[in-house]
Amino acid sequence: MTAARTKKDLTMTRMPKDQPVILITGAAGRIGSLLRRALPDDVGIAHHFGGSFGLRATDILDPGPGAGHEDFRVGNLADPGFVDALFEDGRVAAVIHLAGYPREAGWDVLLDANIRSSINLWEAARKTGVDRVLYASSNHATGFYPRSRKIDHRVTQRPDSRYGLTKVFGEELGFLYAHKFGVRSFSMRIGMFLPQPTSHRGLSNWLSLPDTVRLVMVGLTADYICEVVYGVSNNTRSFWDNSAAYRLGYRPQDDAEAFAERFPGPDNPDDHRAEHFQGGPYVSNGLTAPTEYLAELDFDTR
Repeated sequence: MTAARTKKDLTMTRMPKDQPVILITGAAGRIGSLLRRALPDDVGIAHHFGGSFGLRATDILDPGPGAGHEDFRVGNLADPGFVDALFEDGRVAAVIHLAGYPREAGWDVLLDANIRSSINLWEAARKTGVDRVLYASSNHATGFYPRSRKIDHRVTQRPDSRYGLTKVFGEELGFLYAHKFGVRSFSMRIGMFLPQPTSHRGLSNWLSLPDTVRLVMVGLTADYICEVVYGVSNNTRSFWDNSAAYRLGYRPQDDAEAFAERFPGPDNPDDHRAEHFQGGPYVSNGLTAPTEYLAELDFDTR
């Protein structure tokens, strides 16, 4: 990690004191970096926020030179004091919560990175009257569904890992804070976020970079209370019925089928459990349950 710069170094331009702010957490990551480039030029978002808006970005890592036009703050969201300081001026109108540990790990890692940090964030949003939180959930919140079953936003979550369970927790935080405190929630179950799919499974769950921006634009501007949508492009082989996102105005343009010839067969031919379930290797990693415990999942229609 590079040495953290001062707030003066990180704030490249001073925003007007009354300008609403979109806060991006996990802003040094792949999705955060994309959004920091794309959002400032979006006229529709500016119109939604009364003509203009500023970006406030945060990450536990220093993004290095070129943070650009936003107010970038380095810190740990597991620290409630740091989180409160992000919101203390009352200008944050919307949050895009991307921060968190992005893969399977032990609870010692996930509790701070994915649980406590989210609690701190939603609490600060509640206390300061934030309108909405867009949450980067994951397809691993439902990874224990068989690939043969197309699921929508209404199914019961079936996390395939500790990581997936932390994403379920974040979705339920969104539900609670929307319906109890009026903080709108937009949970995006993100699939394979890459410039191109890199596997056979990716032909079903790929999310292109342009479609990522399109989905986030919907989350920032649509009228809703609490929604769960799938972060997926317009893939012919999609595991998911994304009608909730389409109802709100999402119109993905990319289809992984354009890359299908590169991935003619299974990714894990010797791992039938990974091939059977939507979560892939996240299901089979560490799996010790007897076969009959898995078989019932094919017939449970919840």
